[in-house]
Amino acid sequence: MLLFLLCCTLPVQALLEAHGFGRPIRDPTLDAVAAELAERVELDEGEIAAGQLRFTLGRLGVADARVQPIFDPDRHLPAVLGQLDRRFPPTDCGLATRERGGQPRTVLVLVHRGVRLDTPLTRTVEVNEIRHLRGELRAGYFHPRLLVAPPPPLPVRELLASGEGRSVDVLVAFNGSAGVWGVELVADSEYGPVVLTNQRVYVGQPPPTLPQISLSPGPTRQPPGPVLEAWIQQLRADHRLSPLITDHRLTVIAEAHAQELEKRNALLHLSPDTGTLTTRLKANGIVVLATAENLARADDVRGAMRAFLDSPGHLRNLLLPEVTHLGVGVAGRYYAVVLVRLPLSSRRRLPSGTP
Repeated sequence: MLLFLLCCTLPVQALLEAHGFGRPIRDPTLDAVAAELAERVELDEGEIAAGQLRFTLGRLGVADARVQPIFDPDRHLPAVLGQLDRRFPPTDCGLATRERGGQPRTVLVLVHRGVRLDTPLTRTVEVNEIRHLRGELRAGYFHPRLLVAPPPPLPVRELLASGEGRSVDVLVAFNGSAGVWGVELVADSEYGPVVLTNQRVYVGQPPPTLPQISLSPGPTRQPPGPVLEAWIQQLRADHRLSPLITDHRLTVIAEAHAQELEKRNALLHLSPDTGTLTTRLKANGIVVLATAENLARADDVRGAMRAFLDSPGHLRNLLLPEVTHLGVGVAGRYYAVVLVRLPLSSRRRLPSGTP
């Protein structure tokens, strides 16, 4: 039974505003997300499986990439405030309380919404259907593009999504194959590229009625870096792409960036100290012909790999046919993968861990 549905009123908003985060907008859809999480999710001390959250968001039509659920906010919100990324403050919220085992359970959902979509994509479409995605970027974002990942073996494709000013305007054609498609809206910012929305679209088939759990194969008792590297190599082999050569110099750069991300508690391609991946490579005297960088924050290496597979942009990077070398770095919950194409004159085969 629904006890009561609260808006983000004085206690929550005042606390957020007092810490410099502003006042998020109440969103009824996020209220519904909070209510379902409060009613259905089994958890201990506020932990929630990523698959459960994604299923709930998808079922209720929420595609935002930066969503922070907080269970029992009166107890946990003060601690969470210290972990929120000030570069991406909460812009929208939902709050609900449900009874569980005779006790009320309250859930607060905070969302950083970098784009407001007037015509978002639906969860299901027919094969060969064309949909129009429209909206407006939040101030500070520019150069939007859409990454569309059809089912394998079709490649990920990128579509420019710019309209006038900060508007988003793009046609998406779901042609050629039924199955689960990934659709991701990315824009540039002063902190580098940022994923704004990420959703699954079920083309020519119904969506699942229950959360689906996918476990990555392979060893998990080994250090996470080599495990992630092995999974990336297997992914490329599955797509009949050449294996990548581990370069210790790239590993050092990836590890240093992962350590910085952990220190800052933020996913940033553009570092205030070391700049972009390109500047980090130049600072180490590495000349490249092409670059790509994947970053993830996850509880374990399985979660990091799942994040890459679920993101069309990150998946595309791992499957770039032109890259030749890689380096993987891990620090706590932060994962960094550096992918480059080295000139023939500077390529060298180095086993992992060789200085």
